[in-house]
Amino acid sequence: MTAAVSARLSWHDLPGHVREAVERELGSVVRRSLRQSPEFEGGLAARLQLEDGRWVYVKALPARSPRSGGYRTEAAVAVRLPAAAPVPRLLSTVDDDWLVLVFADLEGTRPNLRPGSPDLSAALAAIGALGRTLTPSPLPEAPDALDDLGPLLRGWHELRADPPGDLDDWSTRNLDSLAALETSWHPWAAGETLLHNDIQPENLVRTGPGRVLVTNWRYPAKGAGWLDLVALVPHLLDAGHDPANVDRLIRRRPALAGVPTWAVTAFGVALAGHAERSCRLPEPPATSGVRAAQRRLAAATRGWLAHRTHWT
Repeated sequence: MTAAVSARLSWHDLPGHVREAVERELGSVVRRSLRQSPEFEGGLAARLQLEDGRWVYVKALPARSPRSGGYRTEAAVAVRLPAAAPVPRLLSTVDDDWLVLVFADLEGTRPNLRPGSPDLSAALAAIGALGRTLTPSPLPEAPDALDDLGPLLRGWHELRADPPGDLDDWSTRNLDSLAALETSWHPWAAGETLLHNDIQPENLVRTGPGRVLVTNWRYPAKGAGWLDLVALVPHLLDAGHDPANVDRLIRRRPALAGVPTWAVTAFGVALAGHAERSCRLPEPPATSGVRAAQRRLAAATRGWLAHRTHWT
């Protein structure tokens, strides 16, 4: 849940010995570099052309950055993901003054999730492919989704204990019901699928017609595959889909087979509560715009919940 910033470091801003270490890992020197938008303030992202003609994608953070732990997790996960999974392939890692992750070339853009976009079906297909290729989980030691998300997704409980004065009317009227439903998805969270656990447009890359890759594996968990699918719902709503259209998009997805409608609604309640509570917190370190995005997601998801629950 990050935002790129305008200041972009270049490949040549890395210390010389770090660049040399990357080139040794790749077996070729860098001849050309193209800056990309970094994920975090003070970070670097670039596409590099090597002397042997290959292109690679690198992203890097200072080793002492508060965000570097997430990059280490991502590297540990990426190296164990199967080739069939719709994910970028990790080529090497350099952990020195800077932590550098080198992937196979990742030229692409964020997919357009607005109604009518051809990228929409590709994004949903990618999430479906995750479920197929990552079951059983290639990381059996990954935390259970419920252990990971259960304590985090309790926003309505916390808001009910101390309701903010600017809480919208619908949430205020239904606060007790929202808190009661917030944990009802728990019995349906167990599973053997490796979940990305942070599905959002910033972590999807359209690399060609009909092809979307899922990036940034910093919060892996093991659980039911439908959780990753429903995690995309607030972003579809934010992209302009009306609640009924979102229901049509997800209703027949294989990941939801056998999952009760009320469990899907309950997980949406939990996601909305997390966004509603979190948007009132200070901005996370090395990011910008996160809280504003959460406010939009909370507002968009409320409309979907009202549509599904028929609460006044």
